[in-house]
Amino acid sequence: MKIEVAKADLESALAIAGIATATNGADLSTHYLFRLKDGQVEVLSASERVFARAPMVTSVEGDDGDAFTIEAWRLNKWISGVSDGVLKLSADGGGDVHASGPRSKVRFRSLDPSKFPYWDGLEASSEDVGTIDPRALSRALSVSRWFVSADDTSKPELCQVEAVDGVLWATDRRALSSVEMPLLPELNIRIPGKQVAAVVRFLNEKGSVETDITVRQASRSVDDGGGAHCTLVRADGAYVGVTRPTSSFPTLNVDREAEDDSKLEIDQAEFLSAIAVLTAGAPKGHESVTFSYDHKEKEVKLTMPCEAGGEDEYPLSLAKVTNGEKWVKPFTVDYPYINGIGSTFGLDSLTFGVNERGRGGFISFRHNDEEGKNGNRYFSVIVWRT
Repeated sequence: MKIEVAKADLESALAIAGIATATNGADLSTHYLFRLKDGQVEVLSASERVFARAPMVTSVEGDDGDAFTIEAWRLNKWISGVSDGVLKLSADGGGDVHASGPRSKVRFRSLDPSKFPYWDGLEASSEDVGTIDPRALSRALSVSRWFVSADDTSKPELCQVEAVDGVLWATDRRALSSVEMPLLPELNIRIPGKQVAAVVRFLNEKGSVETDITVRQASRSVDDGGGAHCTLVRADGAYVGVTRPTSSFPTLNVDREAEDDSKLEIDQAEFLSAIAVLTAGAPKGHESVTFSYDHKEKEVKLTMPCEAGGEDEYPLSLAKVTNGEKWVKPFTVDYPYINGIGSTFGLDSLTFGVNERGRGGFISFRHNDEEGKNGNRYFSVIVWRT
């Protein structure tokens, strides 16, 4: 099998395939696989629960099904040093791949391509769920991943993001995020938390943001080999997919329309400055902050324990409170959730609902995309610690 391809076209394909390659090890998960299928060269990659495909515009000699692999970091290294122009990759059938370009020639070792975990059958049985603006799906997943549990040993069902009838859910039992996606009302997918970053990376690729993404789902019975996955497909045929975890996501009953007792608006820049100041004096790794409202002074204060003893305090001079008479108790929340919400939407200010319930309570965050009735509707809850 011989391939001739422009350096820029190869780089574009590897930008997608690189999303699903592992960085450690020496097996096929660390390799790009080049295959000739239906007259077109495609680059495939797979590691853990994520896999990718990128078609290439090439000149090729070979038979349908011919394939070879190249270790990803080695090919990336070579391409970074070779001059622009036409590059040639040729598999000699003996386990070597000869690569050449302007003033450049090198050999790579190929692993056995027949051992690659191809997903052709499952992908052929997949069905379209709908299309969506990749930026909208990226925002939904970006905010959701802040709420995914990392405890994959005892709580694997919480270590994922799951869409149920068009609503994307994530929770670690201390906080939850839900995103209603009106354009995908039949979406039912389950993405492992560790693979969300790979999916977001694909959605944010230059070639991905130009057109809508098609969402495809597939599953098959145990008798047919089992398995289920979701793929996100670009108009040019490139895609990234994830296999579905087997642990069922918990059923969450949340009143997304309930009125909040009080409202707290904070300036994002001021909040980040306050966290930087307070964590400088707090015990290393401390992630919680306490909010309190001085009714007499009409002032919101943040406090954290100080490693030297006692507490440090930071007043939020730009904070605004509505219905402050209903906010009586100080409350403590983990600030990374707030940072995650702020960084996802890039807002100058964030408005939270403040709700006391018994001896505890929660803060809530709502946001709608600017696209109107077809835009995503975000609703997050962060439970207090008092």
